[in-house]
Amino acid sequence: MKISHKLYVRVALSIALISVLVSLASSTLSYYSGLDERKATNYLLVGQLAKTMEKTAAIAAYLADRELSQEIVNGLLSNDLVKGVSISGEANMVIAQGSINNQTERVSIKLMHPFITDSQVGTLNLYPDDKYIQQQAKKASKKEVMLMLLHSIVIAFFVSLMVHRRLTRPIQNLTDSFASINPSDPQTMRMLLLKNGARDEIGKLVTGINSLMHELHITINNERELRQKTQELESKFRLIFEQASAGICLLDEDNMVTTHNPAFARYFTIADNSDMATLHFPQLLNNVEKLQELLNEIRREDTLDQITLDIECTVGQTTKWMHCLFAKLSDQRNSQRNNQSCLIEVILHDVTERAEREFQTRFEADHDPLTHLLNRRAGEKMLHKALFDSIKNRHSLVLMMIDLDKFKPVNDTYGHEAGDKVLIEIARRIKNRFCLPTDICIRWGGDEFVVARQIANFDQQLSGQQAEGILEDILAPIHVSEYEKCEIGASIGIVIGPNDGKVLHELMVNADNTMYQVKEKGRGHVAFFDSKKHL
Repeated sequence: MKISHKLYVRVALSIALISVLVSLASSTLSYYSGLDERKATNYLLVGQLAKTMEKTAAIAAYLADRELSQEIVNGLLSNDLVKGVSISGEANMVIAQGSINNQTERVSIKLMHPFITDSQVGTLNLYPDDKYIQQQAKKASKKEVMLMLLHSIVIAFFVSLMVHRRLTRPIQNLTDSFASINPSDPQTMRMLLLKNGARDEIGKLVTGINSLMHELHITINNERELRQKTQELESKFRLIFEQASAGICLLDEDNMVTTHNPAFARYFTIADNSDMATLHFPQLLNNVEKLQELLNEIRREDTLDQITLDIECTVGQTTKWMHCLFAKLSDQRNSQRNNQSCLIEVILHDVTERAEREFQTRFEADHDPLTHLLNRRAGEKMLHKALFDSIKNRHSLVLMMIDLDKFKPVNDTYGHEAGDKVLIEIARRIKNRFCLPTDICIRWGGDEFVVARQIANFDQQLSGQQAEGILEDILAPIHVSEYEKCEIGASIGIVIGPNDGKVLHELMVNADNTMYQVKEKGRGHVAFFDSKKHL
């Protein structure tokens, strides 16, 4: 059943409900406390009844008069509060009547000698009728509770009536008058009238509403003029926004794209498809976690208003590079809102062609043009860093100096073009063997190569097996033409940094010397640097 939405009905029901609940609570408390109190009173009456018969019962016990004792017992049992009575006296006299078995509560009076002080001649025991006492107590308590509830309901009714007359009905009249006002139509914004005038709070409220409506009427007229100007500006800015060649979007506090222009959509949609894969901006680009952290940092740092950087993204099967400008909106920067509610504006330009040229230039500067391994300059820089990290992290840097055996006859026999094919193939085989992201593969010069790997725990046997594997790879035949192939070998010198050298120059000298020792002993072998042999 739905409760009426009218205020006076809801107020009346609330008052009645609260009144009933309070009455029930107080009545329940009164019931149980009154129950115990009436029970105690009835027990007190039983005790007083026993006291009135104390003297007579003492004489009957002293004389061992059974007839008198029986009359006393019968007289006591005639009271509804008493369920059983027993009198004991001289000569082993015991008179008992009523229900006295299994009674846990009783009123016991010592019967004293009529003439001798402190001499007991018997006992008078009264057993209260607990069931009767309980019924009488409940009956009286229930009557009191019902009167209290009726009293509360009557009070609640008259309070609700007064509240309706003095409060809810004037508010209802005010609401009806206010409902006739249409803010979009200034003609309906008439002054509200109330019988009570300004003598109470409701009258003061009406006066305040009338003042507000007057100001609102002026504001609406000003707003109409402003809206017209705003619409003109909006149409101009929307034209700029939609026709811009750069992608533009707004990100909310969850980095979701709330608004974007057509150029932005074109950047992140596949041909013949007008829907973007997602509106979560970091997922449109690569390195989602780093971009997410960057956006959060822009929101956290008050001095960090904007950042520009190039970010890679993949749309379908195409990889693109976007030059992105991230900036907080000016109105958000000037507000005192929480940083997490800050909006971020993103402006993107496709710089894929420029980025590819830069990557190609950087690659050509750092890599050997023939084998595409690191060249000596870039390789030395990487080795310096790897040795520094190994010392810092207490790791080992396994460095191998590889020199090809019998490479010159290949150039002499098959020509330099064949020699280039051999170097390219040897570089590919080395790269396949050392393919971890942290491995370093360098064409040191001519037919010399350097490889390095950082390991946490150096195992000479394992490193030796890796070097032997490289030798086996190099020894495999290499096709230099459609019908001709050649075989070459290699000599490898191995040093372990920082044990065999704490600086790169020392490490490379030891590796080079170890490799030449292998060549002097017959080539085609692997040797570890031995500091004792070089003392």
